[in-house]
Amino acid sequence: MKKIFFTLFAIAIFFGLKAQESVTLDLCYLKAIENYPLTRQKELLPVSNELKIKNLNKNYLPVMMVNGQVHYQSDVTKTPFQDVSIPGIPTMPTVSKDWYKISLDVNQVIYDGSLTGRQKDVEDINLEIDQQNIDIELYKLKDRINQIYFNVLLLRENIKIIELHSNILTAKLKDVESGIQNGIILASNADILKAEIIQIEQSLAELHIGIQTSIDILNEFTAMELNSETEFEMPDISIDVQNYLNSRPEYLLFTLQQNKLEASKKVLGSKILPRLSAFGQAGYGRPGYDMLKDQFDDFYMIGARLHWNIWDWNRSGKEKDILDLQSKIINTQKETFDKNIRIDLQNKIAEIRKIEEMISRDIQIIELREKISKATSSQLDNGVITSTDYLTEINAESRSKLDLQAHKIRMVKAKLDYKATIGNL
Repeated sequence: MKKIFFTLFAIAIFFGLKAQESVTLDLCYLKAIENYPLTRQKELLPVSNELKIKNLNKNYLPVMMVNGQVHYQSDVTKTPFQDVSIPGIPTMPTVSKDWYKISLDVNQVIYDGSLTGRQKDVEDINLEIDQQNIDIELYKLKDRINQIYFNVLLLRENIKIIELHSNILTAKLKDVESGIQNGIILASNADILKAEIIQIEQSLAELHIGIQTSIDILNEFTAMELNSETEFEMPDISIDVQNYLNSRPEYLLFTLQQNKLEASKKVLGSKILPRLSAFGQAGYGRPGYDMLKDQFDDFYMIGARLHWNIWDWNRSGKEKDILDLQSKIINTQKETFDKNIRIDLQNKIAEIRKIEEMISRDIQIIELREKISKATSSQLDNGVITSTDYLTEINAESRSKLDLQAHKIRMVKAKLDYKATIGNL
């Protein structure tokens, strides 16, 4: 018996916890990013970059090539005394016109003007740029989550006010029906209230469908199992409009692009520096290095090679000028982006101040509307006014309360939009 009691108690606690389950905006951000396919791409980018770096590191390894050649030529090198026979002196041999050669050629870089190292720097910056582009898309994802999350909050507040409005009308309907029975109020007044209650039920059904749709979309983004019972916590947002700092991911991307241009200039500088390498060749063929020895022989050679393009007709200089121009273009894009952000922030600040003023007015309006509704309720009970007159005033009261709740949610959303604009989500 005791075991059954504890089992039932545990089940009750479980369902109690489920009923009180809540979600925060930050958790939705986290889950949406975890579940977004681009996040997995971000994990693959370092692997790709590592492979590129490994390939560049192979520039320091020796290059080995097997070369083979077979050919027949119309003539060969001869001396003036090729066919002269001198007693006691061997006849000068004649080289064959068919040649055969196979060799292993090895080239080892000793110094490449830091070209490989600077190419690796460019690849590292490319990785940062690719990752930053993904961060930009993930930041846009947060904005989409904001829209869905606050839509749920706003619709739920609407439901609360409308249900309260429905309860008031239902209670008033009972009073009117009592007045009809006593002959004080016309029967048509009850029909008017009933029609309004049905319209409210229709509006509630639409709101519930809207909430469920938003929750389904949020579940698709986050892979969570949110439902109509899940509580969506209102985020506590604070902003500082005095201190401006642009932290948008797009802004950082401009800087990374300029860093890549600077790294590319260094690569150009390395291309005009001298390069030193060691080489070797070993092979077998006919003839070997001794051109007058007309038989198959082995041969080898080792040495060092210097390559230095001392004059490229200022091609590198022109390419650097192009990169400088591209950097200046990015600067103008950066300044334009920052200017647009500042302008947008002014609109966001104006929106916040406007909502603050509206909330202040809403409170005053609600106080007056409640007094008017109370007075018209008494007048309807006494048959002084019709249900239509009463509905006009009670709807105005409900609308003012809806406006207040909507403005409060809009205030939080406006502050969040301000943070999103400066890249501080």
